[in-house]
Amino acid sequence: MPTRTYITVSDISICLATDHPLKESKAFLPFLTEETEPDIEAVFSATDSLPPLPHSPLFTDRAYRIGRDAAGNPQKFFFEIPEDPVHYAVSTFDAAHGKICVDYRPEYVRCVSELSNSFYHLGFEAILLQRNRLCLHASCVRTHLGGLLFSGVSGIGKSTQAELWCSTRGAEQINGDRPILSCDDGRWLAWGSPYAGSSKYHVNASCPITAIVLLAQADTCTVRRLSPAQAFRGLWPGMTVHSWDPDFVAQASALTAGLAADIPVYALSCTPDERAVTSLEDALAKEGRI
Repeated sequence: MPTRTYITVSDISICLATDHPLKESKAFLPFLTEETEPDIEAVFSATDSLPPLPHSPLFTDRAYRIGRDAAGNPQKFFFEIPEDPVHYAVSTFDAAHGKICVDYRPEYVRCVSELSNSFYHLGFEAILLQRNRLCLHASCVRTHLGGLLFSGVSGIGKSTQAELWCSTRGAEQINGDRPILSCDDGRWLAWGSPYAGSSKYHVNASCPITAIVLLAQADTCTVRRLSPAQAFRGLWPGMTVHSWDPDFVAQASALTAGLAADIPVYALSCTPDERAVTSLEDALAKEGRI
């Protein structure tokens, strides 16, 4: 009997139908749900015969290559060891029918034996984009002002600023690394996701987005509201984008442009202490966000 595991992330329900039991993964526990009619069904099947590697892949990474099947659906070919010329699994995403097929060699069942590593094979970003959702490299906190997202390059202090809001203003951290941003009828929400990096904050909750803050380190605190064009340029590097897919890039660009136009984006140069919190509060109050 197949094992059916149900997950709901950012209000998208996914069923993983596997031919083996899945070990639980801590980060995914808050997202487990009861049996439901899923938006996406991912079927995992062991097989001794996988499709051959594409002659001209659309994209090549150390762990996978991208091609397309005969119907034009994206296919991802996975390698356990980059130097190994033999791929162990192939996933095919039929977006029109909400189905993902993951075929894998039975001797590599360990690579799809846990909820986390099986989910890795789904190409989650494409599922999100299909439903007007983006994945941003940021820390997200739910505050008395609404959702605040702190973004920037790795090591810039996203977690520090989020934790300052929690310790000094009683905020709740929703996600520490990869919150999901959704747009429904012009209303932007930030959602927790299982991908939280080292922060371990992966709450299954959402909050309306009040502002996005692009961080820089400094000896003093200054806050500057960015124009939509400046905001787009600052946000785009933090978005998870399939650069090999022009349709994905176009849709993600349009969503990011809408986000930059709809939601205030600030550049915050700051210190790693409460002065940064106060400076941002003052800027939000000045613009009537409080």
